[in-house]
Amino acid sequence: MKKYYKLLIFPALIVIIAGIFSGFSEQSCTKIAESLLEERTRILQMAYYDRIKLDEAEEMLKQIETYPLLSEDIAYLRAAEPTELDIVKSMEFVETYQKNKLFGYVSLNTNIRWNMRGLSEDYVSDNEYSVILKLTNNGYKLSEFNPII
Repeated sequence: MKKYYKLLIFPALIVIIAGIFSGFSEQSCTKIAESLLEERTRILQMAYYDRIKLDEAEEMLKQIETYPLLSEDIAYLRAAEPTELDIVKSMEFVETYQKNKLFGYVSLNTNIRWNMRGLSEDYVSDNEYSVILKLTNNGYKLSEFNPII
């Protein structure tokens, strides 16, 4: 019986250790997504209100985004009129959780509370989004960011 007991301990330890480390990787993907979304918002706001040039914003976005989101953001930057956009005062991640991780892609859902400044007043908007991160040579980049309706 002692021989079988030792054979069960080793696989059990592997399962426990794998479970612990998979939890850490999920947590880090949520933090990475939140950090990338905050950086994206900061870059877009600076570009929309002429604090940085369009070319500089595109280069900064290339560091944190990949296609198709990168091409969408560049198209929006080129077409946007700053007077049409409200200012993001702050963004708060109410909840972010990982759904799937497969073939270098991580799918997450996040609920963001946007504190905004409009033309007439400040307001708060809560929205839920689907986020997809893509693993590249330089780490994870934002690939998709879409509202969940």
